[in-house]
Amino acid sequence: MHVQIFSTLGNMKLNEWIKAARQYKELTQDQLAEQLGLTKANISAWEVGRHEPSFGNLIKIVQITGFEMPLPGLDAPIITESAWPFRKVSKDKIEGLAPHDQAGLEAVILLSAAQLGLDVKKDESK
Repeated sequence: MHVQIFSTLGNMKLNEWIKAARQYKELTQDQLAEQLGLTKANISAWEVGRHEPSFGNLIKIVQITGFEMPLPGLDAPIITESAWPFRKVSKDKIEGLAPHDQAGLEAVILLSAAQLGLDVKKDESK
């Protein structure tokens, strides 16, 4: 017997979330299926609500698509280890910089944020 684990968040159901995540990354069902190691039929069944993916596959969808809307039933988006706020900046290249170069880059980010009126500094009181 199949038990539905997920319900709705607001008006969005799990099958709608899966389709929205796929479309956010502009992937076809075939492309998402290939990246998950599944078939288009699996993705189609999820998107029409015939079946539900495992939680592990939901995590993979988040990682593949970068979709930040919380999963139905959760209050906040899933933050994966690969979460990186910049789409055009390589995390690996930044981490590979010498410490003084990282500090210089951090100073530039803080200055740019301040010019935009953004407070991006860590709260050191916690």
